[in-house]
Amino acid sequence: MENQRQNTVTSRSRLAQVSQAGIFLAVLLAVQLVGLPNPVTGTIVNALLLFVLLRLGARYALMLGILSPIGGIVSGHLPAPLYPVLPVIMTGNLLMLAGYFILQRFPAPVRYSAPALAKALLIWGAGSMIVSFLKLGDKVQWLFMPVATIQFFTAAIGMFVGEKFYNAVSQHDKAAAGN
Repeated sequence: MENQRQNTVTSRSRLAQVSQAGIFLAVLLAVQLVGLPNPVTGTIVNALLLFVLLRLGARYALMLGILSPIGGIVSGHLPAPLYPVLPVIMTGNLLMLAGYFILQRFPAPVRYSAPALAKALLIWGAGSMIVSFLKLGDKVQWLFMPVATIQFFTAAIGMFVGEKFYNAVSQHDKAAAGN
């Protein structure tokens, strides 16, 4: 009987996590559709990704990290010439989240800048190689340095904001629980 009750609690907990992940996916896509400037949108998206990592765990954060660049296409934040590098941007999100997860006990400058730098370098390097391989030429190649720079700053600031938001929500949850 106790085992059945425990399974019911576990099922409800999983359902709550999946529901929250779905809500965060909707928020993430809505933020991209609002039409804010790319640096603002990127910062909010990265903050949401980190918040989901800390709040719901790696499974849901990685899922959103893969899906978020598709929202960039739908919303127009990702220019059409960069569509071939969509998998690179997805991988950059995953690398950023993994880097933060590994470095989360390190001082703030390290845990924000190292994953952001890894993401930006991956997008710049792999993106440049894909453009060269597809022979898209200099018309697209020049885009990668500004894109990588924006990715670095939006990732670093977004991780900072996401962590602060998580800490504030966690404090609120503790206060509401009476701890």
